[in-house]
Amino acid sequence: MKKIYLCTSWKMNLSVTESLEYANKLNDLINEIIPANSLIEVYIFPDFLSLYPISLVLSKSRIKLGAQDCFWEDKGPYTGEISPWSLKAMGCDYVMAGHPERVNYFKEDATVINKKVKAILRNNMTPALFVVEKEKKPEIKDTCNILKDQLFPLLEGIEKKDLGKIVIFYEPAWAIGTSSAAPVDHTRSILAALREAIDNEYGKGTGTKQIFMYGGGVTLESARSIMELDNIDGVGMGKAALNFDFFAGAIKAAVEIEKKLKKI
Repeated sequence: MKKIYLCTSWKMNLSVTESLEYANKLNDLINEIIPANSLIEVYIFPDFLSLYPISLVLSKSRIKLGAQDCFWEDKGPYTGEISPWSLKAMGCDYVMAGHPERVNYFKEDATVINKKVKAILRNNMTPALFVVEKEKKPEIKDTCNILKDQLFPLLEGIEKKDLGKIVIFYEPAWAIGTSSAAPVDHTRSILAALREAIDNEYGKGTGTKQIFMYGGGVTLESARSIMELDNIDGVGMGKAALNFDFFAGAIKAAVEIEKKLKKI
């Protein structure tokens, strides 16, 4: 039975107090509704100011902690940057690399993102790496060729044994920050093609094992439909999940899906 991943990034929206309140409520919810033997994994990306206090609150929690960015060196004269080594010491399990907002606003290119992915892996954390579908093409093949050209430079020099330690987020740009989602059949086709491309590049079976998540605008109904896809591993949420009840609803849907899968 597959593992179901759910995450939310709060970007630069919640204060430290609000972040702590959210984290505590989320911890209570997970303890209440997710069985101890469940394969559902929930993780959160607070802002940097909130990371340390939340790490103390969640030290014995099943919630995984992630950072929204990091630098590519562990230590040094890099004023204002965030060390991946320090993030690991704080208890982070995930770190984002190549989020489209970092690309758009801070002009991060493939070389920078690749260095960050390697730094995250070097510090035994999971890179949350993004590939973005900027526009919907009539032909899936055309879209996949564009996404392959975007993805593989980000993975330059990553060994096959480390590929499975990376979570790849597929984000249709036309659904980011909205309440809509890419059609489920479209998402299935894109993921199937990307998995095949990874198989061709790294060897048979690597694409099948690769963790892929959907990022972008969702409703609770579309989030459920995406989680039910056989070739996707979970859903990441931004704006919508700032509403705790929304994210709680998605987690409850994941619990129901897992129960259904156990009966099959």
